[in-house]
Amino acid sequence: MSQKTSSSSNIETSPAVMTGVRRSKDNRPKRRPFVLAEGMGVTTDGSETVGTGDLVVAADVSRATQHSGPTAAAPGSGGQHIVDKTFNGTGDLANRSLQYLGGPVLSSVQLRLVFWGREWAGTAPPVTMSQVLDDVKSICAGPYFDAAKQLGANGAYVDRVVQITNSDPPNPVTASDAGNLVLGLIDNDTVPEPDDDLTTALYIVLLPQRVGGATLSTPPGLNGAHSYATYSDYDFPVDWDNDSVFYAWIRNTGSRAQISTTVSHEIVEAMTDPMGNGWQVTPTNSSNWNEVGDVCRSTFVLNSVTVQSYWSGKDNSCVVPTWQPDNYQVTWIYKPSRTGHIEWMGGTQANGQTWQMTRNEVMSRVQAGDRFAVEGVPSGTESFVGVYYRDAFHPYLGTTADGIADDNLLALPNRLPL
Repeated sequence: MSQKTSSSSNIETSPAVMTGVRRSKDNRPKRRPFVLAEGMGVTTDGSETVGTGDLVVAADVSRATQHSGPTAAAPGSGGQHIVDKTFNGTGDLANRSLQYLGGPVLSSVQLRLVFWGREWAGTAPPVTMSQVLDDVKSICAGPYFDAAKQLGANGAYVDRVVQITNSDPPNPVTASDAGNLVLGLIDNDTVPEPDDDLTTALYIVLLPQRVGGATLSTPPGLNGAHSYATYSDYDFPVDWDNDSVFYAWIRNTGSRAQISTTVSHEIVEAMTDPMGNGWQVTPTNSSNWNEVGDVCRSTFVLNSVTVQSYWSGKDNSCVVPTWQPDNYQVTWIYKPSRTGHIEWMGGTQANGQTWQMTRNEVMSRVQAGDRFAVEGVPSGTESFVGVYYRDAFHPYLGTTADGIADDNLLALPNRLPL
């Protein structure tokens, strides 16, 4: 499904201030003022329309890694390597630059998925909780955040799932409703207090499509938004904590792709610009944050999950990082005996570099997604090397059977490795 892109900016006018009093574990009173900022998020039509943001609870900003500039991205591990797939489709802007505004960047976040509404626990929800959870885990486990490493944001993981399926959000629902829900989870000890988290938390409030048979009305023009709140914790007699809490809410249109696209968009923006003074795309805006996802609209299916592209300074383009296999041309083998296994092989890569690897190295890279090919001479046909098994404990390397003799591994020169 076509998905919007946006600006996930936060508008800091005079934030609303809420206060709450609760009992601490030792029965001494705590007073908690909550300062909520408004925000902006993923628009439904791809335009950069300001909408109200959302409060939610999460991180201790003192634990957020502060960066004065970009850091080098770590190379991909294993056989495959990570490449940035670039986009220049409708709604993908070009020739932008990134500007660091001096504020925090979240180097990593633990995600807390909050499913809110009876529909999620119903007999036939349009999208199930397990589908959303699987998609978010896939986003976190893959290379999606790799291009954000240049901005100091290294990745995310799912910490826990919270199900609030015995009640529904009000209809219409507001950003403050989502925020108050999360604050309630902190106050009743369903989730840790912000200063108890060792890794910054980002709460993702996932709304139902329908409430009581009627379509849930969300802030107009938005598929989601991220923002932050200041959560002040007073422990008698002298302990004051002021912690920043980060959150996002996600609209539900009944489309799995819409949900995963919006979630990916909000996570990468919440990490790179959590408070509106981190990394923004020029022209920057202190009230209407112009963030890395806001200048991009293209989506991409990454490991079977639809995600949103975002701006990469090193590529000067909207990108989605994805896996790309390495390709190896095999030109010789080393097989010590007629009845034994191939123990070494070697050849050239597409860039002309020569290579040689042991059988175990080749097996590992094949299983990781790399491609090893034999080109037949004089037929010119090509067959790929695979890992085969005589039984459960004896793997060996072989080429795909195609009825042509000269593109087989055993047709190659047999020589000692260097």
